[in-house]
Amino acid sequence: MNGRRGEMNERRGQTTLDFAIGTSVFLLTVAFVVMYAPTLFDPFAGGSGAKLLVADRAATSVAGDLLAVSTAEPGILSASCVGLFFDVTLDETVRGGSCNNAATLESLDDDEGFDRLLSLDGRNAVVTIHELGTPASDPVEPTWADGPLTRSNDEADPRDVAVATRTVSIEGQQYRLTVRVW
Repeated sequence: MNGRRGEMNERRGQTTLDFAIGTSVFLLTVAFVVMYAPTLFDPFAGGSGAKLLVADRAATSVAGDLLAVSTAEPGILSASCVGLFFDVTLDETVRGGSCNNAATLESLDDDEGFDRLLSLDGRNAVVTIHELGTPASDPVEPTWADGPLTRSNDEADPRDVAVATRTVSIEGQQYRLTVRVW
């Protein structure tokens, strides 16, 4: 009897359940490889990576140094610096504040000054401050300023854009600062 039982185990074929599990694992592995392989070389792509670094550097510089009340409090922006940077006239309620970078921001009369100040390396950029729930194409027009908080060195419609954002606070109100570089 023992010989017969051993014979049956040697002739046992693949069951339907074994086949289904093996096929499923194989198909999931192939699907993962097909989905993951195109992104494998993304860090080595030259174009958008450099623009993204420039956008991130510009956003950090604007929110953490140029418009900040102090470098110890990045993200809390001085309304006076914001007025100088975006070239808007401030209301009497916020005009009295000081700007640590007033001399630097007053030199932004042309596109070259904008490029040099944000280290854009010859690229075009748009810096916008907008409400947290709105798109960057809709800049905020606060009651304490006479215009929208947006500045650009080129009015062309960009095609391939790198975007960096920071959450900032001006006069106790939270906004989003967006830098688009192309």
